[in-house]
Amino acid sequence: MITIHEKTARTFGTLGLGALLPASCVVTEELNGAFELEMEHPYDEGGKWRRIERGRILYAPTPTGRQPFRIYNVAPSMNGIKANARHIFYDLLDNLCGDIVSVGTAAQAMAAIPEAMAYSMPFTFSTDIEKNGRLTASRVNPVHVLLAEDENMEGFVRMFGGELLRDHFSVAVKQAIGEDRDVVIRYGKNLVGLEVNEDESEVRTRVLAYGKEDIFLAVDSPHVNDYIYPKIVTLEDESADTTAKLRQKALELFREDEIDLPKINIKVDFLPLAKTEEYKDFAALEEVRLGDTVTVINSRMGFSKRAKAISYKWDCLLGQYEQVELGDFLPTLANSITDGEKSYQFAVEASLEAKNVINIISGRIAITETSFYVAVDTADYLTSDRLFRFGENGLQFTENGIDAKDEEWKTLISPDGILYR
Repeated sequence: MITIHEKTARTFGTLGLGALLPASCVVTEELNGAFELEMEHPYDEGGKWRRIERGRILYAPTPTGRQPFRIYNVAPSMNGIKANARHIFYDLLDNLCGDIVSVGTAAQAMAAIPEAMAYSMPFTFSTDIEKNGRLTASRVNPVHVLLAEDENMEGFVRMFGGELLRDHFSVAVKQAIGEDRDVVIRYGKNLVGLEVNEDESEVRTRVLAYGKEDIFLAVDSPHVNDYIYPKIVTLEDESADTTAKLRQKALELFREDEIDLPKINIKVDFLPLAKTEEYKDFAALEEVRLGDTVTVINSRMGFSKRAKAISYKWDCLLGQYEQVELGDFLPTLANSITDGEKSYQFAVEASLEAKNVINIISGRIAITETSFYVAVDTADYLTSDRLFRFGENGLQFTENGIDAKDEEWKTLISPDGILYR
C-alpha cells in the first residue's frame, strides 16, 4: 500500500491523507547514490489523484520496509499524473553547513555536520566507523558534506569511507550496510535479461614486494598466465621483517583484495530473465539487499570473486525486484587502505631513490587522492609536525605539519626523479 501525507508529516503510522491507487510505482536506490521513486497514477473517479502535490510525502514499500519520499515533480498528462519523489533524506539539500573543520574520529566528524547546519532538522546522524581523519567543508549542503567527491573539500565518505544507510529521518554511514547471505550465482554465456561487463584494466597478477631492510621478492597470482604479460604492482610494508611475512602480505592482495581478477558488473533484469530456463540460477538474488555480498562464478573462465549489490529497481506494487546490479564497489580511496596495517599503493610507481627514503622512515603511512604521506613524529599524518609527502611535486619534507604552506615544503626529489642534496 502507498499512502500520501502532508508536507509536515514526521511519523507515518496512519493513512495520512489516504491510500493511493497508482498504475505503477518503482523505487530505485544506488549504494551511496540516488534513492528515488517514480509513480504513475490514473485519474480515478474517487479523486485520489488530486492529493498528489509537490512537497507532499509518499510512504511506499522498499526491499527493507516502507520509506518516506517527498514529491518534487508532478507532470499531468492525458492519461494520468506522473510524480517523481526523493527519499526524505534529500530534505537536507535545502540546508547549508557553515565552516566545518573536524580532526579526530569519524563519530566526531559526523556529529559536526548537524552542528554546522543553518537550522535544525529532525534527522539523526551516526556512524560505526572507527577511524581517525579530517572533515572539512564550507557553505555546502549536508548531503554534499557526506557524499561529495569534490577535490577542494574533505567530505565524510571521501575521507572515512563507508556506506550510507537511509531509514526515515535516520542518516547513518556504516562500515558496511549489507551482509554475505551465502548467495552464489554462476554465468558463462549471454542470457536474456543478464548484462555482464568484465573490466581487466586494473588487474594485477604479479606483486613486487619490498619489506624491512631491503627484503624483496616477486609473487605471482595463479592467474598470471591468463594474460599475455604479467601485470605488475608494487607493495611496500615496513612491518614485514621476514620473507615469509612479506609473501603473506603479497598473497593477501590476491586472496582478499582480488586484484588479479577483473572488475565485474552484472545487471540482472528479472522481467525477461523470468521467461528463461536459467532463471532458477538467479532466483536467489530476490533475497539480496543493497550492500549485500554475492559470490559470482564465471564457469567459462574458471574464476570466482565477491561482488556487492550496488543498485536495484523495486516494484512497490508487486513487492519484487525489477532489476538488481552487482559490481565492485569502492566508496573512496580511504576505504581501501587500512589504518597503518597495509601501506601498499597502486597508483604510485616510486623511483629507487624515493623508495630508499621511504623505507627508512618509522611512522604512519597514509594515502590521499593526491599524495602519499609518511608521518615521522606521531602515529597520525594529520597531527605530525615532521612529514614526508610524495605526489605531483615529487618527494617533499616539512616540519610544519599537514597545513604547511607551499614554501614550507622542501623538495628532496623532483617529479622528474632529480635527487636534491
